[in-house]
Amino acid sequence: MKTILKSVFCILCPVLLLASCQKENLVFDHEQPQFEIRENAILLEFIAPTGTAADEEIYIFGAFNGEDEKSVIGKVEWQLEKAANSDKKWGIYLFPDEFKKGKTLVDGFSFASNKSGGERDIKGNAVSHTDDAKVGTRTNIWAERWAKFFTEGTEEITHNGYVIFVWDESGFEDLSLYMYGDINDLNGGWPGMKPTGTQTINNREYTYFDMGEMNTGLSETLIFSDNGNNQLADYGPVILSEDIYLHINADGTIEKISESDTQEHDGAVVYVLDGIGWGMATTLYMWGDVNDLNGGWPGMAVKGTTTIGEYIYLYYDLGADNAGLKESLIFSNSGKSQLGDYPGNNQFMTIGEDIYLYITQDGITVIEDPENPGDVTWFDPKPETKEEAKLDLYFYDLTDTLARVIDTVALDTSFVPLHIYAWGDSELFGGWPGASFASFDTLSLLGIQLIHVQVDAFVEDNYHLIINNGNDRQLKDYDIQIGQAKDEIYLKLTDAGVVPLEIAVKAPRR
Repeated sequence: MKTILKSVFCILCPVLLLASCQKENLVFDHEQPQFEIRENAILLEFIAPTGTAADEEIYIFGAFNGEDEKSVIGKVEWQLEKAANSDKKWGIYLFPDEFKKGKTLVDGFSFASNKSGGERDIKGNAVSHTDDAKVGTRTNIWAERWAKFFTEGTEEITHNGYVIFVWDESGFEDLSLYMYGDINDLNGGWPGMKPTGTQTINNREYTYFDMGEMNTGLSETLIFSDNGNNQLADYGPVILSEDIYLHINADGTIEKISESDTQEHDGAVVYVLDGIGWGMATTLYMWGDVNDLNGGWPGMAVKGTTTIGEYIYLYYDLGADNAGLKESLIFSNSGKSQLGDYPGNNQFMTIGEDIYLYITQDGITVIEDPENPGDVTWFDPKPETKEEAKLDLYFYDLTDTLARVIDTVALDTSFVPLHIYAWGDSELFGGWPGASFASFDTLSLLGIQLIHVQVDAFVEDNYHLIINNGNDRQLKDYDIQIGQAKDEIYLKLTDAGVVPLEIAVKAPRR
């Protein structure tokens, strides 16, 4: 709320009106309330950045609903409503009983537009609000920028074939690249081709040379020069079957850049050398200042892999917004088995710098030199090729107590839709509490009503199904394995647990 001191009137009437000269609240049109307060809900009124179109869809996301600025788009339950009398304001009613267990708005929330991207501050950084909004109140939230503001007018670079990227500290005024090998004078006779352009990757500017789609697979030796002068030593040969990153030092030497230096990351990174063999199934769970940081148990999946020296590391981006948090790390095989906490002994690491860890069945050790980790046994994390499968799940729901909610004050009884959560080789239905049965199809089979859902998975994958009421009650885990490319599983749900449902098709009468 902006406050302006009405001082002119006070100066004109210094004696008679001195006692009445006070600060008056000046409320701008876009700050005026646009939605009615509800006693059972948190009302957020969002004041959009300048330039937001009236037809844009705006969504809220954060730890409280387990969404991010990309995943939330299109989910109507988190979409804001545009105010009827203002092109600057959108509003949403939030109900704390629908939040992720243990999460509140204080854990951080933000907004995203389907056309303009996520919310940003004036420096282009992602925004995280922590307003402690209460049920039965209205809270104004101001936004400064959308991500589009910082990217508008820029075009995504499209390359022609594989690319040679050069971090050039040679001091050359006119860097040129000559190639010989399978084809001499490839892309031009001496002194060779000029750079195709420049590109910033992971906060470093590279000069790059597009090799041409038709030259894929060729073996070539590279010669860099200052347009034919001050020629550097030959480098190569190299195979044009991948992008190549090189560093030309001030002394003229050329070295290959570690793949980890070329990848753009979101905040600090945890690199893991896998000495167990869990591979891409290695998950990272974090607790501490924020429990379930970046995902509930078993935590976040591997973001990707990178080659440093001769070693392939798994890596996890921790998120720029999480810098400064003190967290403890738990690595597991997608929750099946786990290592002890790191750093351990009730200690916590502060998110800030990249760290490199070596995991074995005996524990976790810090790697000081990622290119030379010492005497280690490590596994190539490339995932095995798995056969895709379609899994059809059919549920005969006979639950009563699990789905019943009793208001002991009003003595009112109502039912809530059940949810299904699955953990194991992946999370089939998203994070906890999973997907609501209300979103699934129903069908009638042999006179009984079944709830049906089909999901994509892989043959021989194992899962633990947890039927729950979306809040505080759940049935015991039920274990399944996908046995074939087209698999069907029939289950009966009761308050006592989950059991197989026998489906016997009767023979027709003669």
